[in-house]
Amino acid sequence: MTVFLQLETELLTDYCRYLFPPATPDGPCKVSESHNFGKLLISHCRISERPVARPAGDFVLEFELPMSNTTQTLNNKFLYFSKGDADRLNAGLKALFDIDFYSYYQKAEGCGMQKKEIIDAFVTSRKLFNSDPDEALHKRIYRQEATKRKRTMKLLLRRIYYLNETLDDTGITDKQ
Repeated sequence: MTVFLQLETELLTDYCRYLFPPATPDGPCKVSESHNFGKLLISHCRISERPVARPAGDFVLEFELPMSNTTQTLNNKFLYFSKGDADRLNAGLKALFDIDFYSYYQKAEGCGMQKKEIIDAFVTSRKLFNSDPDEALHKRIYRQEATKRKRTMKLLLRRIYYLNETLDDTGITDKQ
């Protein structure tokens, strides 16, 4: 049982190969139901009466689904993902990647590692060698830190405003 999925970027393609390692370098990615994204892939599979053409374009991955109670009705059928399914799966995969990267970054930062070391370790551990994720990951960290700075600045401005309102002495001077 195999199905093809059109991914948006080479980074996501490499990340899928990390999540579901293929048995051979050019073979299909072996989906596991024990992984949440594997369950999501299986749940979005559609059945066709006729053979379905492989999606055209770059970053197309073939997935081999496991034989289980969930997938037994899909056996010997023509499987595909609709355009909407592929878009939702890409969005879910991006979210999963972001969560994985940010949690890895937070743990490594807590251990005192530098940003460059963290990104290099993440790229190596996830085998993201085919794409060039360094610049993209640096930008993600920069955006995350900028968002933190904005939140902190907003919180400080709220405190300052509160203190100024509390210490406002215009009412005292008018009565004298």
